[in-house]
Amino acid sequence: MHLPVHTINPQRAEHRPFSRLVVVGGGIAGITAALALLKRGLQVVVVDEGIAEKRCSFGNAGSLSPGSVAPLAMPGVLAQVPGMLLDPKAPLHIRASYILQAAPWLWRFVREASPARVQEISLGLSALLGTSIELYTGLLAEIGGTDLIRRRGQLQLYADEHSFRKDQAVWALRRARGVTVEDVNADDIRQLEPSIGKRYSFGVYLPNEGMITNPAGLVDRLTEVFVRRGGEVINAKVVAFDIGPERPRALLTNSGPVTGDAFVIAAGAWSTRLTRQIGDDLPLQTQRGYHITVHKPNVELSRPVVAADRKYFVTPMDIGLRIAGTVEFDSLDSAPNYARARALIANVPELLPDLKVGIDESIWMGHRPCMPDSLPVIDRASRFNNVFYAFGNGHLGLTGAPMTAELIAALVTGSKPAIDISPFRVSRF
Repeated sequence: MHLPVHTINPQRAEHRPFSRLVVVGGGIAGITAALALLKRGLQVVVVDEGIAEKRCSFGNAGSLSPGSVAPLAMPGVLAQVPGMLLDPKAPLHIRASYILQAAPWLWRFVREASPARVQEISLGLSALLGTSIELYTGLLAEIGGTDLIRRRGQLQLYADEHSFRKDQAVWALRRARGVTVEDVNADDIRQLEPSIGKRYSFGVYLPNEGMITNPAGLVDRLTEVFVRRGGEVINAKVVAFDIGPERPRALLTNSGPVTGDAFVIAAGAWSTRLTRQIGDDLPLQTQRGYHITVHKPNVELSRPVVAADRKYFVTPMDIGLRIAGTVEFDSLDSAPNYARARALIANVPELLPDLKVGIDESIWMGHRPCMPDSLPVIDRASRFNNVFYAFGNGHLGLTGAPMTAELIAALVTGSKPAIDISPFRVSRF
């Protein structure tokens, strides 16, 4: 259904106090924003379809990566893209019939890879992500959820020196931003993780990275606390804004209208279906990712391990060993291609020779909300002073959520943001 873009164009008024906030989206971005707003004394309602499996936070790799300050559009990475795009088994793939639809986004992505732009993006990512583990630690201590977080670092591994050297621009940029990056050899790798196979003998250890041991459980726990503290959750599908004479005044859903005097759009890859209605047509692209969770893997890991040459994560979670990764360009409405998930598991014996995959593993596909410059949109809508955006964190949605929430709370209440929000502004597009 194509809904009209409203042409009302009031000035972006000075801050006025809001009392009833409606957050669209109950994933990690939406629920952390809702809690931050509730903590500031506002009445907050979360509207979400109630289908946990549709959220990235249900099935992501669980990585907390404050050191991920290099954008996806790095010059060295771009050189590898053409050979991967049309290979259905490659870490990066685009369905042939979707190429024309994805082309404008891909062109913008390529343009973001200039050296000057990479430096700018990196600074924005560093500010957004750098304190994520500390923010989560404080939040989870406050709600009695410290069992969900672990800080034992991360290993990123390569099979040979050639593939390792191809990523040196990424590691140099991380070091330039103050990220601790330690090169490791075969002996170091086996000291840290004895289960790793002999194929992997080069890599880096990032001691200050962390993980969430159950991402879906984290969202459930935060939602329970939100409701217990007086927040409201409405399970409904949002269809459109109801826009009054001056500004949006309600969300229209399949269960009726939900009124509010301000709105936060934190609906992940679906966000621009709403932003377009109020005049912000932003270049948000879904990058579909897959996981397989092996519930009785017969191997142990202490931390997330990345097969960097194959572009997948293996993370030890409370529910088993999760193998997650790949990037697939396709539409929000296309059926999952679970052959991509099975291709993930086919490569894992090279990394973990003793892994046992039983018949009880779970397979999942989710939609990462990605902007071409790897930066989210955290801002007020360009036309209406009572609509705010919190989406587009891409592969780093879990890591970026707590600071995104703090920035949204500052924008809504008119207080000073903790960091410079100009890298995340709507107007950059």
